[in-house]
Amino acid sequence: MGRGFVAFFLPLGCIGLSSSFIVVSLVMFLFYKFKYSLEIEFHKFIDNRFVKYSYMAMSIWMVCMFIVSIFNNGDNQTFAYIQRMIMFFIVGIYFCTLADKKKFFEAIWVGICCASLVLSLDNIYSFFMLDKWRPNSNLLGNPNKLGGYLILILPFLLAGLYEYYSKKKLFIFGSLSSMLVFVALIISGSRGAMIGFISSICIMSVILLAKGFSEKRKYIKTFLKVVSFILVVGFAFYYLKPDFFIHSSDSERKFLWISAINMITDYPWTGVGLGNFNNVYVNGYISPLAVEPRLTSPHNIFLHYFVNLGILGGSSFIILIITQIYVLVKNIKNDFSQSIWIVAGLVSVLGMVIHGMVDTLITTRPYAMMYWLLYGVACCNIIRDEVVDEK
Repeated sequence: MGRGFVAFFLPLGCIGLSSSFIVVSLVMFLFYKFKYSLEIEFHKFIDNRFVKYSYMAMSIWMVCMFIVSIFNNGDNQTFAYIQRMIMFFIVGIYFCTLADKKKFFEAIWVGICCASLVLSLDNIYSFFMLDKWRPNSNLLGNPNKLGGYLILILPFLLAGLYEYYSKKKLFIFGSLSSMLVFVALIISGSRGAMIGFISSICIMSVILLAKGFSEKRKYIKTFLKVVSFILVVGFAFYYLKPDFFIHSSDSERKFLWISAINMITDYPWTGVGLGNFNNVYVNGYISPLAVEPRLTSPHNIFLHYFVNLGILGGSSFIILIITQIYVLVKNIKNDFSQSIWIVAGLVSVLGMVIHGMVDTLITTRPYAMMYWLLYGVACCNIIRDEVVDEK
């Protein structure tokens, strides 16, 4: 893989295993930079107007978060969020500096495959060793976090299978990684993650059809057939094992959301402050029908930012998500093969949003780091042609 191999370590540093992988990657990058007198052409990344839209929306969200945190006496996590967003810019620096763009994408993808193998095998091992359905992940925590993380990287695994279909060894390795991710996703039992992945695939298929992918209709129809098959299997599973789909905590989440909305009504401008949710929740807002008083978030990503950061923090987060979806949809080209990583990025963002209706995974460090890394990869796909043409 040559110099592009430096990108391989980045995904491994975003799974909660060790940040040392990112340090190794940066050290290798600097070694190649000085040894071969590479010019860091970061301007090619940040000067693209769509990338500008992205980091401007990111900046607005951070500024709003910082301002609100000053006035609501909550934890100021602005700098922690910025640290996670750095992955987006590191990917952009690597892409614009390293000459072989194809090897860059290949190295990133192999790294994602290895990261998914570590997570999947850890989960599958726990499943067999503990003889327990939905075991906790040793790296990410509860099974819902694992499920959400897996659907974040799964679109990129599948995109790589399409991209490297002709490379037998890579295709076999990617197929193994993807298969184990599917197994781990089922073991996680995360309904939100499964619904998020299926729904995002369906939305992406509709978008592609609307953009006139006439020569690729058979691939999109295949996607829809696979989704239909999953739904049929899901209904059969529900008939055989209904407790897999219906949990006792479902009604608890409804009470929690009502309480969160009441809190937003009473603290509309600055919210209750990050880290203060549970204290406010149990002191005047918890439903008498609720049975779990130790909850630290409303288990909905939008309610989470509105209740903790008020209208300013919540609205700026929505602006960020809308901007990302707009950027990705706008740059999907008629040639599917030229947009493969953009499409994967779109599915990941949509999956995060849909799963975010019942969880708050982007608030966790490993998930957020991988989220920004993958979005950075999608943005590199956006600028790939113009960077190559300049070479």
